[in-house]
Amino acid sequence: MTANPVQSEEPLKPVAPATGEGSASTPLPVNSVSEIINLPRGKELSESLALTLARSRPVRWVVVAGPVGSGKTTLLTSLYELFQWNRVPEYMFAGSETFPAFEERCYLSRTASENVEAETARTIYDPVPTYLHLRVAAAKPPRRFTDLLLTDVSGEMFEHARDSTGACKELTFLRRARNFLLLLDSKRSLLLDKRWAMVEEAKTLLQSCLDSKMLANDCAVRILWSRFDYFMQDGDTSEHKEFRKDVATGFQAAFGHRVTDFKFAEIAARPTRAPQLGYGKGVVNLFEEWVTESPQTREMDLLPKIDGTRESEMFGKRHFASGEKS
Repeated sequence: MTANPVQSEEPLKPVAPATGEGSASTPLPVNSVSEIINLPRGKELSESLALTLARSRPVRWVVVAGPVGSGKTTLLTSLYELFQWNRVPEYMFAGSETFPAFEERCYLSRTASENVEAETARTIYDPVPTYLHLRVAAAKPPRRFTDLLLTDVSGEMFEHARDSTGACKELTFLRRARNFLLLLDSKRSLLLDKRWAMVEEAKTLLQSCLDSKMLANDCAVRILWSRFDYFMQDGDTSEHKEFRKDVATGFQAAFGHRVTDFKFAEIAARPTRAPQLGYGKGVVNLFEEWVTESPQTREMDLLPKIDGTRESEMFGKRHFASGEKS
């Protein structure tokens, strides 16, 4: 089933590829008057293309961080699929600059791939960040449109940032993040000899981001137990719950005083080990946080506050009456 974009009064304008980023064009004959139409490729957006889009309209930057194989790309593609299946209450799909990029990442989880089990291709390491774009709208009027730019970078990039504040400062997209998601892999948490090393690595990455002042004061930080179906496959035991409680306590002690908006959450984007959780477990709740109004996306209220009884003030009150909010 293919999602139908919402028809709106503010159509989604394609972002023109920057110099050197479009497909190579065939040279025109001398004296030719034909014009070259450089169409967007629809693949993941480079840094320059993402910034071009951000300059054209308000956007919400979402950074998904975590080690290799922790489920970062699966999280993003599951949200895309949920919109395809109309399973995101209160919101509608309204367009994307990266349709082919999303489809490429979804392919291994579909029947056409002939895989026995749904998979997600690993994001290849590249020191240059790329982004996926999603535009959504409220399902009911008045429709508020929101553009999301979602990082799609490999775990190696965050490993470098974890080990060095200098390398962390090179990830300039962190400064633009309105939502920072740090994944803890539930599958790895089941390995008793590796679980605490994974936790310490995640804490070190967050500390590096804070020490290098790469996260804004109003950035919402979410520590996510990804692939939560691994905890649930044999029942969520008391030992599992105690472990997660200890982890949350440690994070809160280390960062609760440094991060204003700081919470833990559980997700199972594609719960193959516990299908009863339902596809996209916890993903919609995350998405709803991303599109919540913020000072950066809220419409400005420019109407004057008129409370006086002088004639000039009464005139102003009558003049602006049609624009006042009910």
